[in-house]
Formats: sequence, C-alpha cells, structure tokens
Amino acid sequence: MVSITTYNIRLDTDDDHPWQWAARKPYVLANLQRLDPDIFTVEEAEPHQLADLRTLTAYRGFGVPRENTVDQGEAAAIFIKKTKFDALAEGHAWVSKTPDKPSIYPGAWTYRMFQWAKLRDKTDDTIFYLVTVHLDHVSVAARNFGVQQILATFAQERADYPFIVTGDFNMTPTDEAYRTMTATLQDAALTAAQRPEPTPGTWQDSEPPTFLPGQTATRLDYFFVNDRVQVQSYAVDTTLAPTGQYASDHFPVTVTVMAR
Repeated sequence: MVSITTYNIRLDTDDDHPWQWAARKPYVLANLQRLDPDIFTVEEAEPHQLADLRTLTAYRGFGVPRENTVDQGEAAAIFIKKTKFDALAEGHAWVSKTPDKPSIYPGAWTYRMFQWAKLRDKTDDTIFYLVTVHLDHVSVAARNFGVQQILATFAQERADYPFIVTGDFNMTPTDEAYRTMTATLQDAALTAAQRPEPTPGTWQDSEPPTFLPGQTATRLDYFFVNDRVQVQSYAVDTTLAPTGQYASDHFPVTVTVMAR
C-alpha cells in the first residue's frame, strides 16, 4: 500500500501580507509531516519554496521552475521517500506545442508543465508511473490540450504499468477536460473503497487563505488512475493552523493505493 498526497501550497505573494509564505511555511510543512505520505506532489512551488520543502530530508524531490529550468517560476514537483522508492527515470514537459522547452500554449495565462517519475517500490519491486500537473486557470483550450497531451505522452506506459496522474487541474467535474480524463482513467475520489460522500471540494476562494464560516470549496485537485491501480482510500484534509487560517488556499488530498 502506498500513500500519496497532492498539495497546491500556494505561491509566495505580497497579496497575502501578513500571511505570506514565511508565515504559512511552518504549517504547510507541519501538514505534510502529519500526513506523512510515502509520496507527495506540490504545485505553485517557487524556487525558494522548493528549497524549504527539501528540508523534509526523508524525501527526494524532482521538479523544475516552469519559466526556465533553473530559478524562475513555479514548479509542479514530486517528492518520494528515499527509503521506500527508487526513481528509475524522471522528467518534465511543458503543456504546449513545444513541450521540450519553456513555452506557453496559445491563449493560456502562463507557462504550464507536468513532472513525471517512473518509480520502483522497494518493498515488492512494483514499478509504476506517477505524473503531476498544474493546468491553466484561464484557458479551457489549454486545459483540454494538457490532459490530451498527458494521455498521449504516456499511452504505452498506461498500458504496461500502474499509472497515476494527480495535481491541480483547475477544472471541475462538469468540464470537458474532466470528461476526457475519465473516458480513459478512473477518478480515484469516486472509486476509493473508503471515501467521503459527497466528494468534498479542495480549493476555497479567499486571499489570504482564511477560514470563513459557511464558505464552500470547489474541487480542482484530483487523482486519476488506470485499472492496474486499486484505490483503498481518498481524503481531503481541512486542518486549520492555530491562527485560524489555512496553510494554503488548497487543501492537501491523500489517497492510499496498491497495484493490482
């Protein structure tokens, strides 16, 4: 059994003053330590935020800034427990017509990319693929292109191995991009043996992230799996910091899975 958490940690922005990254960071890290997943993925991680996540020394991380590959822009990154997994291969691509270099899909608000890893579970030698993505929040066409690009890029891997895609898709279950994904892969929130009902939202619209009585949350963060992955549980964590605020505007989402 493998536990995986996806968590949009929110970029570091002056708009959140005084609840900026420096104030939120201890609670983001505390959430990850409390959940203690075998693997976690993050979105909106700027280079200095990635450096802070790497202080969780039990994990090895993969991810590059989306505006280049060195030091500019947010990353969608994968972190694996060193004692539990070997990374047999890893890589990244931009959601665009030139995926091998920093680039933007026409009409998208900004650069978007996905990170992938081919992993071996040291406990039973199971090999599986994990992809994480952060799709555009403005362009419907860019989101549609992004999910089609992921499915096409990993068509052979989806056929041969357990396969998991996660991240912040910036889509709702009524969107075409969601229908494209679920025509090929299963929505883990709906197939998990243990899951909340109804399926909770994962993003709440308040800046800075703050608990507001009666507020609702929208489902933007997902796990999709092929039929070689059995989903045991699905959970959304809405723990508040002691300040009465959320560590991010997105909630961490965790699944436990096993290969069939």
